[in-house]
Amino acid sequence: MRDLLAALSFLTVLPTTSRKHAAAGRSFGWFPLVGLLVGTVLMSIQVLVPPALAPLLILAAWVILTGGLHLDGFADTCDGLLATTTPERRREIMKDPRTGTWAVVGVALLLIAKLYLIPQTAPIMLLLAPVAGRWAMVVAAVALPYVGGDGLGAYFRQGLTRWQLAHASLFALGVVAVAAEATQYHSLLMVGVPLLALMFGGWAAQRLGGGLTGDVYGATCELTEVLFLLGAAWLAA
Repeated sequence: MRDLLAALSFLTVLPTTSRKHAAAGRSFGWFPLVGLLVGTVLMSIQVLVPPALAPLLILAAWVILTGGLHLDGFADTCDGLLATTTPERRREIMKDPRTGTWAVVGVALLLIAKLYLIPQTAPIMLLLAPVAGRWAMVVAAVALPYVGGDGLGAYFRQGLTRWQLAHASLFALGVVAVAAEATQYHSLLMVGVPLLALMFGGWAAQRLGGGLTGDVYGATCELTEVLFLLGAAWLAA
């Protein structure tokens, strides 16, 4: 329960009683479950709210529930990874609280893409997309080294092992298995999540000098979510 509360505290704005955790990395095993909770809210809005209002409300809920955490990481990652400079300087740029051009453009395009894709996909895919995004974070965190220093990302890696990856993977694939009847073959998109996480993470690690940062974890989540929606919309077309 403590690990789950740590995951909720880290990934959402939901009030919890979680305190400082000496092995916070164990919470990674619960990341897909947090994604399922977020997805449940998004799917409920899609089902209950009139179609004209639903996309905007879903996007707002998506950002608010996470406190903009992953968007902030995505913005910093855009500024850092797309800079034409050395890996050391890229990491410095990502720590800079100022917002650069690439961050503004990247976040704008990401939000526009989500706003466009939300009404193009079935409600069940809105349930699965946040699960996929948080599973991708676990894959990237376990598979690739960390070079982010002593930030929040480092704190939440304490105690992180392959057991958390196994736990997260079993949960994510279990959700897909349960939803398979409703999603038909669309749920197979989840199979590509680890590959996407490794491809993007590997490229990011190369740009940053051999590893990832907490910001890249957030960017991995956001990219996975939007590409998951894109794939779902394409298959439904």
